[in-house]
Amino acid sequence: MDKRKYETKTLIAEYRDLSKLKECRFSENAYELKDGSKIIEYDGAGLSIYGTYIAFGKNIGRKGVYSITNNEYKIWKAIRKENKEGYFIDWEEEANEQLEKSWQNQFNELVRKEHENILESITCDELPF
Repeated sequence: MDKRKYETKTLIAEYRDLSKLKECRFSENAYELKDGSKIIEYDGAGLSIYGTYIAFGKNIGRKGVYSITNNEYKIWKAIRKENKEGYFIDWEEEANEQLEKSWQNQFNELVRKEHENILESITCDELPF
């Protein structure tokens, strides 16, 4: 993986496993790179899905990165959204909602100004009632 591409990443989703056992917890952050590809950074405790067994009764946690395709990202997102034992945030969805609200406010303001302009341009003699 090209290090320069990796340094310019945008967080698009994150998941935190909230297991009662601290040794079973893990986190995953999905990023979109500058070239449009997606990666997941993970950080897992010793007994989590990312943990590694090294000897009898000894497990260590691991951190790492892996690349995923757009289809794999959609599947990952759907699975993580449904998991009730974790905490999932879809930052893409949040950004889209904020953008949609902004556009709606701009449109409402434009319509309000247009109505004000029409009402200001009409005299009392021109009103039909």
